[in-house]
Amino acid sequence: MNGAKCAACITAVLFLFAFVVKGAKSIICYKCNSKYDSRCGDPFDPYTIGLVDCNITEVPSHLNGYYPVLCRKSVQRIHRSIRIVRDCGYVEDPAHDDMDCYSRLGSHDTDVTHCSCTSSMCNGSGRTQPYVTRLIVAVCIAGLFLLAV
Repeated sequence: MNGAKCAACITAVLFLFAFVVKGAKSIICYKCNSKYDSRCGDPFDPYTIGLVDCNITEVPSHLNGYYPVLCRKSVQRIHRSIRIVRDCGYVEDPAHDDMDCYSRLGSHDTDVTHCSCTSSMCNGSGRTQPYVTRLIVAVCIAGLFLLAV
């Protein structure tokens, strides 16, 4: 193996390790709104919806000083119309466990259900073990990296 291939392999392994090790700081979430893209609703079509690295997206102005720590799925019911929003989350609710959901009732026939989770791509419809998800993403990226070398 020549030096360039060896360096590429070491880089790929380190990248893989960063995704698999618990506590990796980067979280990747689905980001969409069913009002503008019906694939974002339920049933969810994760194969055609973009993923975002929450650490490199713009933080909403009212959350300056916070960092992305979770993925979120919100189901909004407004006057019998349902909208689903999947996005990065910045504030954990310590009273709720991973992938726990809670509802808030509004006035004038409105309510919202928030589901939050702390592993990458967990705001899709299916539940995947966090380490398996990270491993799948890391292996795909490492494979693409090795193909490019």
